Amino acid sequence: MKDDMNLLREIERYLDGEMSGQEKAVFEELRKNNPQIDRQVEEQALFLQQLQHFGQRQSLKAKMDHLHRQLDMPTLRKQAQEENLAAKRVTIRRRTITNLAAAACIALVTSLSTIAVLQNAAKNKSTAQYEDVRRVLNNIQRSQNALINDINNKNRAPVNPGTYGGTGFAVSGNGYIVTNYHVVAGADSVYVQNNKGEAFKAVSVFEDISSDLAVLKIADSTFKSQPLPYALKPQNARLGEEVFTMGFPRDEIVYGKGYISAKTGFNGDTTAYQVSIPVNPGNSGAPLLDNQGDVVGIVTGKQTTSDGIAFAVKSAHLKRLLDEMPKDKGMKKEMARNKSHLEGVNRIDQIRKLEEFVYMVKVYN
Repeated sequence: MKDDMNLLREIERYLDGEMSGQEKAVFEELRKNNPQIDRQVEEQALFLQQLQHFGQRQSLKAKMDHLHRQLDMPTLRKQAQEENLAAKRVTIRRRTITNLAAAACIALVTSLSTIAVLQNAAKNKSTAQYEDVRRVLNNIQRSQNALINDINNKNRAPVNPGTYGGTGFAVSGNGYIVTNYHVVAGADSVYVQNNKGEAFKAVSVFEDISSDLAVLKIADSTFKSQPLPYALKPQNARLGEEVFTMGFPRDEIVYGKGYISAKTGFNGDTTAYQVSIPVNPGNSGAPLLDNQGDVVGIVTGKQTTSDGIAFAVKSAHLKRLLDEMPKDKGMKKEMARNKSHLEGVNRIDQIRKLEEFVYMVKVYN
């Protein structure tokens, strides 16, 4: 709550022009990299604009009422002089004031209601365009024997399938996995499951909220490391370049194929791509790969107003985050300098080799 209030104050300082040149530049960079904050700024600007319009409307109404009273005063004086009814004049004035007060209250309520409706409509319009694609997991009932088997089998996640699910993929041979931050946010515990059904407990060791990425570390002695067959693509993918992804919108891995449809992501985010590819709840954190099997991005969400439009953080941005990780985390950063072993391999064999390095992420709250 405190962070929200601080953010609101910063937004108001930005809109009121109270920031220095350096503060403004830093804040605009934050808007560019964080679609959620950018939406909050737009909503606050719209709200302040509606308040300003309301104030102008009230000022105009007050001036018109003043003119009407000036026009009516001679008539009232003439009636008082001709009929000598001072009491009637007082009654008329009281009635006029009462009517004006009632009209002002109605105008105030109507204007505030209009502002609230417009603000809510603007917010709904903005948030309806972007949706994360984490998967909601359903609780299931298990037999007593199944419960005992799960307890005895260390390579199984808890009986409860979890709260949310997503996808992750290995970025080192010694158990480091990348997924979306929104998949693991607020988690009490996290498990990752490979294509063989083996589950390993994992912990979040590095998070970047602005790009919606998180690095997990498998904290299980039974996990066996293995070299990666792919690498991070150092340069940006080209417009129209063919790409594919593998994720867990179901309890088994699902393949999807598409192409880069824009060089920027949601709201012009330069750290992401827009991709024409089918994604569903569970695809959050899935790798986006090119024809050579190199990772070019990480799926983060989709556009709700159009089918087949998704967004993915660029691999170059992921590489910068991995380079920023503290050395004491023990991560082998061979992925950045690794050479892909999937180039020239047909797609079916590429998928077969990649399956071992793409994981289902299960979150427990």
